[in-house]
Amino acid sequence: MRRALKPWLLGVAVLTVATAPPWVGLFGGRGVGDMYLYRMYAHRMERGLWPYHDFFFDWAPGSVPPVVAPTWLPGSYYVAFHVLAFVYAAMGLLALAWTLVLLGAGTRRLYLGVAAAAALPIALGAIAIDSLDYWPALFTGAGLAAFLAGRHRVAAGVLGFAIVAKVYAIVLVPLLLIWLWRRRGRDEAVRFTAIGAAVVVLASLPFLIVGPTGLGFSIKSQFVRGLQMESLGASILMALDHLGLYHAHVVVGTPYSLDVGGGAAKAIGFLFTLVTVAALLWVYARYLRGPDAPQRLVTACVAALAAYVAFNRVLSPQYLVWLFALVPLLEGASAVAATGFLLAAGGVTQTWFPDRFWHLVHVSPVSWFVLLRNVLVVLVFAAAARPLLRRHQVPAANAEQIRHEQVPEW
Repeated sequence: MRRALKPWLLGVAVLTVATAPPWVGLFGGRGVGDMYLYRMYAHRMERGLWPYHDFFFDWAPGSVPPVVAPTWLPGSYYVAFHVLAFVYAAMGLLALAWTLVLLGAGTRRLYLGVAAAAALPIALGAIAIDSLDYWPALFTGAGLAAFLAGRHRVAAGVLGFAIVAKVYAIVLVPLLLIWLWRRRGRDEAVRFTAIGAAVVVLASLPFLIVGPTGLGFSIKSQFVRGLQMESLGASILMALDHLGLYHAHVVVGTPYSLDVGGGAAKAIGFLFTLVTVAALLWVYARYLRGPDAPQRLVTACVAALAAYVAFNRVLSPQYLVWLFALVPLLEGASAVAATGFLLAAGGVTQTWFPDRFWHLVHVSPVSWFVLLRNVLVVLVFAAAARPLLRRHQVPAANAEQIRHEQVPEW
């Protein structure tokens, strides 16, 4: 852990520089994206109202703390939210540095990886710290670090909370279970699952008791969303519109979602759901066919997350934060390529968000930039997945030896 401290301090310095410009606005008193909703919901909770029971809350129960926490600090809600987002990001960088140390990264890779992750806000813009996404990214990164350190039950609890904060961390779980089952046996994999599930239930329980119907509706609304206008599928339909091959139009969906409407969009949304599932299954299958080396596990985790982000029906700008919490864990050419594509995707995002966001609603030519951003995210997936194509020979080790193999503690 000590070896991670200096790179982390460098990362915090880079993060400070990356969040200070006016187009990011660390100390700015304005917000973009969903910030107005965060503030409205936080003030309702200040008055004693309960999310899911007294008002509709768009996000999972684990997202309640970062929404309400800025009201506990003096001054502007927006400034307090930014400062707390900075803290979550800084702690996430510590988890990243620790994970790189556990992977045996050399000094150059360690410093460059942390610095690259810290630089994201300057490329992505204000949405990096005007969203909740550094919060689940922190717990996802910390859970993966704890897992690699051999603290599997701690990792189960931390990742359980990451899932209840924002569901995306669940795509890493099958890979971790494969690792545990093969190296520690079925019982340890079952324990890991039980601990994670218990954390999800306990964190959700107060809201489930107070507002079961509201919580159920909030969860359901995330699964029945349409083809969000910034997703890969939607940007393809908008490109076809500009070529005169399709007429795309944007409608208001649930919850507060701006989606491409029409039968073709529904079909494309369903198709990309299948593509997402297929890409995830491919990553799991490729990992299953090879050895359980720590770097290979992390690479598969990055590829799974990149697939989920790239091909899903929703791809909001802040989702790039999830990737920057893990992409620098790749090694070699894959790390350079994926990080470069991701920084470029962040930069392209600023061509329409936030200033030209409403242009996109009218299917303006800015949608070409959305398509470019989405292609860059697909290239992040391709760069992360490429190492999984290598052929590996799994050593024919005795199952009992693997189960009792000594894992170093850090």
